[in-house]
Amino acid sequence: MNSRIYGFLLNDDILFDIANKKILYYRLDNSEIQMSFKVVTLNDTQARLLMFLLVNRKRKIIDKTDILRSVWDTVNLSSSSQRLWQTVNDIRKKLSALGMPDTFIQNVYGTGYSIDDSKVMSLHIR
Repeated sequence: MNSRIYGFLLNDDILFDIANKKILYYRLDNSEIQMSFKVVTLNDTQARLLMFLLVNRKRKIIDKTDILRSVWDTVNLSSSSQRLWQTVNDIRKKLSALGMPDTFIQNVYGTGYSIDDSKVMSLHIR
């Protein structure tokens, strides 16, 4: 039976729900059975970019040209390095608000980006 990707677990307590374009932080505090919960919403471009980066995270460097083509050009949007930079920064801010370090998405000067693969697990549905 084939499975399809549902989302990604980041840093053990942050869920990227692809279908709903939401990033959810959850933490169960065992001391009194309290739960902390935060949610941020991504726009379409932010969701496509984050998904592309996470799907391709095994590459040492995710080429900027591949990112622009896959995230913007394939959906007939105008791509540019400035748009990519701004969208990455917007995603970093949203992830940071949930506790992810700013270094999770690294800029590789003049080439592209890299993701800290050690903090990511793919989640699949059968």
